[in-house]
Amino acid sequence: MKVAIYKRVSTKMQVEKGISLEAQENAMIEYCKKNNYEYVVFSESGVSGKSIKKREKLQELLGRLDEFDIVLCYKLSRISRSVKDLANMLDIFNKNNVRFISLNEQIDTASPTGKMLIYIMGVVSEIERDNISEYVKMAKKQEFESGRVTAKAVLGYDIINKKLVINEKESQIVKFIFETYNKTKNYYQTAKICNKKGFTGKKGNMFHASSIKTIIQNQIYCGFNNFHDTETKKGTHKQIISKTLYNKVNNIEMIA
Repeated sequence: MKVAIYKRVSTKMQVEKGISLEAQENAMIEYCKKNNYEYVVFSESGVSGKSIKKREKLQELLGRLDEFDIVLCYKLSRISRSVKDLANMLDIFNKNNVRFISLNEQIDTASPTGKMLIYIMGVVSEIERDNISEYVKMAKKQEFESGRVTAKAVLGYDIINKKLVINEKESQIVKFIFETYNKTKNYYQTAKICNKKGFTGKKGNMFHASSIKTIIQNQIYCGFNNFHDTETKKGTHKQIISKTLYNKVNNIEMIA
């Protein structure tokens, strides 16, 4: 028997005891050795279980199913948190005469009961995923209501203890962008001027019309936070540009 071992952790799951990549792999390799199975490991780190489309190693595994007799994962949620994706994969496994085993739940599609249980657990896993997503939204909403930043990274600021702290060097670039756009009234021309001066974005990338537009329309720079682009609230951070300039380049009436 040849086994395809699949292990995955999302960014958050990496810090949780007992489900690290190493812990998953050790448990599954022990299982294979106990049963005298050959195995190949497919490992993915920092990827969500919401969809299988962007998981390169899982896609590779699915493309090599003719090499294996069993697909083994530590826990059902590690291979998918989507009932639809799970059902599609099980259909592919079945068509290729490949068994699927979830070690933690002790589910094996070699039996009718195993096939039934895997769908039940799949539904539970998807509900769990949706609940986690809802908790994250609630936490971000609470941060927004308290005036704390909900953004991950913003040119002109460093995020320290969930607070925006002005980055002096980057803030000068932001000021230059607003002042230049106020003169050109053109995103493309502003980006071209910034690139000519050697300015780059937060991740060191060149500016484009789209990135200039994002900066110009970001209310964070005049002291406000926004939540999902639907709500605006005064932030606790220091502004980089004035509300007057923000209003002018965006041609709007700003909240007082």
